[in-house]
Amino acid sequence: MEYKLKNDTKIILRDVLVSDAGAVLEYIHKVNVESKNLMREPAEFKMTLKEEEAFLKSAIESNDSCFLVAYHDDLLISTAGFKGSALKRVNHRVSFGISVLKEYQNLGVARIVMKDLIKKAIELKKTKMDLEVRVDNFKAIHLYETLGFIKEGIIKRGFYVDNKYVDLLIMGKLL
Repeated sequence: MEYKLKNDTKIILRDVLVSDAGAVLEYIHKVNVESKNLMREPAEFKMTLKEEEAFLKSAIESNDSCFLVAYHDDLLISTAGFKGSALKRVNHRVSFGISVLKEYQNLGVARIVMKDLIKKAIELKKTKMDLEVRVDNFKAIHLYETLGFIKEGIIKRGFYVDNKYVDLLIMGKLL
């Protein structure tokens, strides 16, 4: 689906394809360097093209997962997804993650992508979405709150970056 950002840039948001694997790998390497809000250090991501293709194929075939990509022209600018479980006691829930290239932040990309993720979770009959976010990532927290997520708890020392601990905020949305 085509969307227009705050600066009138047009982007395409769609479900990932296995053929996106190379672009996804390139994107992950770039965004891991740009952001200290993601779970891994840049050098910790070592997935090969074949492994990424297998990962994407698994996500595509899953009834409990979703993986979206957003492109501006031929440049992958955002990835997002959620993962659920086949276990009956927690099958109603999904946990999700999102990232956006630095140069495309604050243009509405994350809001567009998140709205689509929420819609897809509802289509899969999920009734709860969960996330963890750094307590000092105020812009992300504000976005999540405007989309109906509420604060549910804190994971003390949930993150370690730049030689210091950062607490993580647990947020959830009932669908």
